[in-house]
Amino acid sequence: MRKRFSRGFRSAGVGAALALSCVLALAQSGAPSGANRPAVAPPHGLTPGNPSVGTHTSDTILTARAKAALAGADGLQSNEVHVTTNHARVTLTGTVADAAQRDRAGSVVQHLDGVTSVTNLLQVGKPPH
Repeated sequence: MRKRFSRGFRSAGVGAALALSCVLALAQSGAPSGANRPAVAPPHGLTPGNPSVGTHTSDTILTARAKAALAGADGLQSNEVHVTTNHARVTLTGTVADAAQRDRAGSVVQHLDGVTSVTNLLQVGKPPH
């Protein structure tokens, strides 16, 4: 009975030592500690600190959110507005009826969470049909 207890106790000690060495190795490697990480995960899978991870998914989500925001914006006909997103930078192309709608579209998209910049290339005039 004593042998079993001492083996189990030794195994627990080895496991604790291994866990402690992993923590120390991470601390020395410069890996970010919990204090440096945001308290809340970014919305919709956005990755503010590392644009190469999840960028495609984040851009797809931002594009969809921008299109939805434009469709729901008062005083804006967004049927001919096209949205593309690359690394959280949104580009608006297409045609709107007047300058006020062009400015409104840029403003609506700029205020979305996760958008870092907006390039507004909207043309004023009649949409081509």
